[in-house]
Amino acid sequence: MHIIPALYQIEKCVSVVKEDFKNNKRKWEHVESETELAFLENGRYTMINKAEGRWKYYKTKSNLKKDQHFMLDAYIDLKRNEDSFGHFGLVWGFDDELEYFNRFTMSADGKRVLIMHFEKDHREVFHRFQTRKNSKAIRNRPIRFTIYRIGEYYHFSINGKTIYTAHEYHFARNGSYVGFYVEPGIEISSSFLEIKKIKLHEVNTHAGLNQLMNDVNF
Repeated sequence: MHIIPALYQIEKCVSVVKEDFKNNKRKWEHVESETELAFLENGRYTMINKAEGRWKYYKTKSNLKKDQHFMLDAYIDLKRNEDSFGHFGLVWGFDDELEYFNRFTMSADGKRVLIMHFEKDHREVFHRFQTRKNSKAIRNRPIRFTIYRIGEYYHFSINGKTIYTAHEYHFARNGSYVGFYVEPGIEISSSFLEIKKIKLHEVNTHAGLNQLMNDVNF
């Protein structure tokens, strides 16, 4: 069976969130406790998870409507890690109750990427792993995490290279929050996060499909 996804033409992209962390108009969380530290300073948002066994997240509103096509783009620096298997990255598609959320994260050694949908108190967790061949050190180097939702598919890239594509069925879409994800023993900072809504229309592909049917024996 041949699966041929719809093709789309992007008409325009409009930035709905553009964060350089030079102020806190978007009300990012400031916290100082025994288990975590988060603060804005000198155009960077720094997040430190000091807990022993609990991940932390830091959120803002996405300003996107339900089912909106979008791009979420962020630069993250790994500043410190006590465990190379711990993960850090982005979360999206959740609300205040955090009953559903999606995460796109990288291990602190740079070798593994995890793309996951989580449902609270639910037995099933949909997830995708991507093993990276490049094992170069990632400490203190900006890592670009990008998520696109175009049509019915999500596309995930690291430093401009697409590493995975998956159908929207696998992800929560109801929540309006996006943010950063940090596992225990990890310190990260970010100097840039942007969300763009994408306006597009489906391209008529009948001619191409007719040619394909002529060329392939079904």
